[in-house]
Amino acid sequence: MEIKSYLRTNKIIHLALVAGVSVFLLLSYLGSGEFNAKMDDSNPFLYLVPIVAIAGYFGSQFIFRNQISAIEKTMPLEEKLKRYQSASIVKYALLEGPAFLAIVAYNTSGNALPWVIAVCLVLYLAVQRPNLQKLLDTLPLTSDEKRKLQHNHNQ
Repeated sequence: MEIKSYLRTNKIIHLALVAGVSVFLLLSYLGSGEFNAKMDDSNPFLYLVPIVAIAGYFGSQFIFRNQISAIEKTMPLEEKLKRYQSASIVKYALLEGPAFLAIVAYNTSGNALPWVIAVCLVLYLAVQRPNLQKLLDTLPLTSDEKRKLQHNHNQ
């Protein structure tokens, strides 16, 4: 498997997810006539959004680590890379879902809290951008596999 192509595919997937939620966030902000900080006790979204955001954040880390820990050092490199990609997509989805919920909550209430939470989730999702170093640090690779990946990436 060509590592440059693999990383490019992962970066495109990540960028598409970040761009989609970012555009929705921006359009929601520009389309809304409100931006208030009043706590409305009757709005369940104002309680649900922080809980779902925290669950998404910690859940994304927990599931990603579990999926990565299931990768054995003896597996073929291609299998390791496929599993890493799957684990990454699940991690991104667990961050993107709560961000979309927060944006919907902002659209229904005009309250700043869900919007701020959505911005934080989108920024954190953006920071999760895949690269070779993260892959090398995360996957259980043999020294030969690391050298192969670095060599192929530098060519």
